[in-house]
This record gives sequence, structure tokens and C-alpha cells, in this order.
Amino acid sequence: MGDEAQSLVDQTEGLTLQDTDPYIRTDGVAAIKKEFLLDEPHAEEPVENVKKEKKEKKAKGMNKDRLKEMARMTTNVRAASARLCPSVYMPNVKCKHGEKCTSEHDIGTFLARKEADLGDVCPVYEQRGHCPFSYACRYGNAHLTEDGKQAQKEPAKPYVETRNAKNMHIQMAMRKRKYDFSRSIQFLETLPDCYHKRKGARASAPKAKDFVANDSENKPVAPAEEDEQDVADQEPEQKVGSMEREKRRITMKELAGKKYVAPLTTVGNLPFRRICVDLGADVTCSEMALATSILGGVPSEFSLVKRHASEKIFGVQLAGGFADTMAMTAQIIVDEFDVDFIDINMGCPIDVVNQKGGGCSLPTRPTKLYDVMRGMRSVMKDVPLTIKLRTGMKEGVLTADETLAGLIAAGCTPDLVTFHPRSKEQRYSKLAKWEFVEPCVKAVPDVPFWVCGDVLSWEDYYQRLENNPIDGVMIGRGILIKPWLLTEIDERRHWDITATERLDIIKNFVWYGLDHWGSDSAGVEKTRRFLLEWLSFACRYIPVGLLEHPPQHINQRPPYYKGRNELETLLSSPRASDWVAITEMFLGPCPEGFDFIPKHKASAY
Repeated sequence: MGDEAQSLVDQTEGLTLQDTDPYIRTDGVAAIKKEFLLDEPHAEEPVENVKKEKKEKKAKGMNKDRLKEMARMTTNVRAASARLCPSVYMPNVKCKHGEKCTSEHDIGTFLARKEADLGDVCPVYEQRGHCPFSYACRYGNAHLTEDGKQAQKEPAKPYVETRNAKNMHIQMAMRKRKYDFSRSIQFLETLPDCYHKRKGARASAPKAKDFVANDSENKPVAPAEEDEQDVADQEPEQKVGSMEREKRRITMKELAGKKYVAPLTTVGNLPFRRICVDLGADVTCSEMALATSILGGVPSEFSLVKRHASEKIFGVQLAGGFADTMAMTAQIIVDEFDVDFIDINMGCPIDVVNQKGGGCSLPTRPTKLYDVMRGMRSVMKDVPLTIKLRTGMKEGVLTADETLAGLIAAGCTPDLVTFHPRSKEQRYSKLAKWEFVEPCVKAVPDVPFWVCGDVLSWEDYYQRLENNPIDGVMIGRGILIKPWLLTEIDERRHWDITATERLDIIKNFVWYGLDHWGSDSAGVEKTRRFLLEWLSFACRYIPVGLLEHPPQHINQRPPYYKGRNELETLLSSPRASDWVAITEMFLGPCPEGFDFIPKHKASAY
């Protein structure tokens, strides 16, 4: 910890929140007008808080087993529903399971078992002018002609295909170890032998020298069999590792003052980013992608780099702890995909990422960090390289300024720094330490410097921007709670958005989600799942018209209250069952056996 940072800790020790940040109330509870207050909760406690732990311990942290439980639930739900094999209605697609396929191959039999349509209008058909999910679509009758064929029409607006979506040939190249990594190898050969024999390295981990160059005699072949979620993305065989770029590269200094939506794991998906763009976002970034998973050809990881045409400035965030995997992945991204920058995740607090050398742990290993920076730089051509980091690992031990100064001294200057002034240990609790911003800015002179933390109103945004020596403010949880914050920033006003207007935004998310994940049964349930993830944050919003002293601050919990109408009350409910009810307004009843387990046992305020 630098002397200036230690002095800062000493000065702020014992101070109240109001002492260190005059913009935020200290009581932790939002002041709501008396006529909307309730003596008793308008709903039961959130389901995540119902089960009492031993010794009455307060529920906190993540539900670490939820992914397994939800995966098991999804498998059971899919097994119980009628499914039509994509080989029946998708051109040039063969059944990947053969005699073991559990999906229907006869259209008539499938239609007899299929659940009732969810509505008379198919969102995919309306947006595209045709529905690639054909008879499997849960809105199938909307595009079925009298003679039983699939209808087509001109959409109201020209449909633009999602970028970076046709990547199956790259996935297969990764799985078959057929890709030209000569640029990465050129850098990796400069590293000492001990690096390649590092302790803990898996023998099965992808290595640059294991890949053969992609030439005319040894090209990866586009598969005829694909995962159902990628089946609409199939494309002819094509050469990989040779994408030409003609677009003008932006410089990170051009971003100054633009509205930058943070990379948000799980909830920062493409449909949600489209919502943000609709409401005023200028810069967007993918969810965190793991470098090793990209190199392993994992389809779900490749889906994270997809970019909608409306995303004006778009970056991909990578997480990893070693120069070989990070350089190889960066080469794939810049050669094969349409991106404006790549961001290194040095701020993820999740243990599984840190245990593998990524996230918050990467800055604690300076030599590895410098190798990662140099390796990625060597393969990224003219694509900017940015970083996002926290104050350090432990609460009260501020090391980010030393990390940044070390990068400059090592000749590894990033093109832009985004700083989240919280520690790994702190995660998202308590308030961000904005007073530590200036020492970090001084450590990287002439580098565009952005900060994120605790912005939930346009006043928060401009106060942070104008009172700190920074180039911009990145917005994270505030966008999840109220994405229209982007509009408020543009118009410098508190938008007392109505419940109906909020529901319209949710409807747009559903339409974008069905276009992205599909309108068949699997796509509908995936859209429902990610909508529920978002609603678990959106319920924290308190309408402006209900507040005694607007604006709401991110550390304030609402007391029990009712809205101005039933819909506003429903949208504010902390109950997962009410979130499910909201999804059923657009996606119909949940299938039998469906369950949603919130990501966190308790919300961080």
C-alpha cells in the first residue's frame, strides 16, 4: 500500500458514511411518503430468506448450489415437454442423436402433443418477417398459412442480423486444434521455459503449439450437426484466422463523457444491452468470458461475444490468469469478431475465477499480469486494450494505485482504466471508496480513467463526474435497478416512470429475448429465466413519486410500502413468485416443475 493510500485509510477510519460521502443518507432506509407506507409487508419475505439457517444466521452471499439445482430443473422440464427435432424444420441440419433422439421427428405427432400457443403474435416473426423455429415456435399459429405452410412477410423495420453470431466453424477449429496461432506463438516463445511448465497447469489445457496452422489443405469443416441453441447460426465452411478489418478504430479518449454500461455477469446479456441502448447507452461490453472456455470451443462462451447492430461501441471482457490463454483468446477475438476493444477483468470477486489466477487475484501476481498485458498487446493489432480493477483483495488494504503504477513502469500501459473502488472482500456491500480515486488517477497520468460505484440517479452521475479528475462514469447495478437512468442522465431530470411504462420496457426485453434465444420451448424458458434474473434487481426501484426526498440511493432499502396501483405494487415485490407472475404476463404459464432460485440469498444495498 502506498503512503498516500495508507494516509487515506487512516483519515477515513471511524468516519460515518455522511462524513465520507455527502450525497448518501446514513439511515439505510429510503424515506417514503406516509400514505404509501404499510405496517405489515404487502408480500411475504423473499423466498431466499424463508429458510432459516442454523443458529438464526442471516442469509448472505451467493446461492452456490443454485446452478446445479436450476440445471437439474431445466433438464426435467425439457424432458417432460414436447420437442420437435431441429432436423425436421431446419434446412441442412441432421439429427445429432440418431436413434437415441428423444425429440419428435413427425410434425403431426408433435403438433398433437404441443402445448397451446402463448399468443396470436409471434415476436420473432414480427421482427424478422419469418420465424426460423417454424412448427416448434410457441406462437406457431401466427405464421401458419391455411395450407399448413410457414408464412413470410416484410417486417415493419428492416431486420439486421446479430453480429458475431456465426461462429460454429471457429468453435470446431478450437475443438479440433486447427487454428493459426502463429502471432501468439511468436510472443510465447519469448517467455522462459519455466512459464510453460508452471505448477498446476493442466495437461489438457489448450496450448498454442498444439494447434496446426489453418491452410488450404487443413481447414476446419463447418459441422452439419449443431447444438439446438446455435442451429440458426449455421453458415458455410469458411477460413478462420484471416478476417480483414477496414473500420476506423476508435481511441479510448473519444469515449470521454459517454454513458458506459458495465459488463454485468448473467444479467448483462444481449437483450438487456439492447434495452440499455434504447434508453441511451453509448458504450456496452459483453458479460465476462473465460479465456479457457473460448479456447475449448464452449458454445455458451462464444454466445457471450454476440453483438447487436444497435450497439455503437462494443467491447468483450475476458478473464484469465496466464499469458498463453489470454493472448490466444485475444487473437481469436480481434481476428474473427466485430469488437471495438477488449477489457481484462481484474475485478471479479468470485472464488472460482480467482483460484485460477483471474479476476482480483491477477493484480497480486505482477509478473503474470505484465505477461498477460504484453501477450495480448502483441496479437491485438490496433484494437484497444482496457482493464477493470478493484481497490485490492482485502478491505482497508488499498493496492490499486501500486498496481497501476507498476503497469506504467513495466511498459504495459492500458488504453483505458475502469476502477471499481471496492475490495474483493467487500464485493458489493457498503459504499464505494470514491476518495481513493484521485491517488489511482495520479498513478496513470494521461490514461483515460473511468470509475463505477453507487450511481443510481443523474445527480449521483454528474456529482461524481464533476467532482473527481476522471473521464467518465461507468454504471453497473444502477442500470439493473432502473435502466431508464440513462435517459435521466441525458435529460438531467428524475423520471417518475409509470408502472405501465416499466411494463413496456419488460415487454421489449421479452421480444428481444425471444429473437436472441428463440421462440421454441427452450428459448421461451431461457428468456423467462434471464428476465427473472433482471427482475430480482428491478424490484429494488422505488418510484420517484413515492419518495419524500428523491432521489433514491443505492444503499437504501425500502420500508414496506404499496404502489400507486396494483401493477406498481407488483413490480416492487421482493417475492420470486411475483417475479414469476410478471413473466407469465408475456410468456404464459410456467411449465410443470419450473422453479427459480435467486442468485443471492440477500440483496446487497
